[in-house]
Amino acid sequence: MALKVTKISQVNQATNSSHDLLVLPLTFFDLRWLKFHPTERVVFYKLDKDNSSHHSFHSVILPKLELSLSAVLRHYLPLAGRLRWDTQDTKPHILVLPNDSVTLIVAESDADVPIISGKGLRPETDIRSLVPEFPVGCDSPSVLAVQVTLFPNQGPIILLWTVKQ
Repeated sequence: MALKVTKISQVNQATNSSHDLLVLPLTFFDLRWLKFHPTERVVFYKLDKDNSSHHSFHSVILPKLELSLSAVLRHYLPLAGRLRWDTQDTKPHILVLPNDSVTLIVAESDADVPIISGKGLRPETDIRSLVPEFPVGCDSPSVLAVQVTLFPNQGPIILLWTVKQ
């Protein structure tokens, strides 16, 4: 299965909201989740025939997805932040700077959609490439990353929306 990244963009919060530095300390209940791997969600959407062209996706749907993500960040600002755990602090916190953003990756894949989206067991390696990667060894990892993957050779375009949190 080949995956080709076609676009990587940084989506900021909607422009009409401004904030200064925002620090959200994690609670006792949040701390236990730091030991686990990030949550990964994979959602499949089948586009209708009106939006099934490659050009239509890039000119109509993708700008709407970016605008929607920007609007969401205005109301859920910590999603654009980074997880920090300074040596002086006793607890980690989410730090949100005014220009923080969420990485949006757009990719295309030639994977067999019925196999990877069907019921039952499927190879983990087929799904793994469809999930955005966080940098390994980063001192302050992003809280959220989003990847949209198109499967253009599967009849109508199949859109895969994956989130890593």
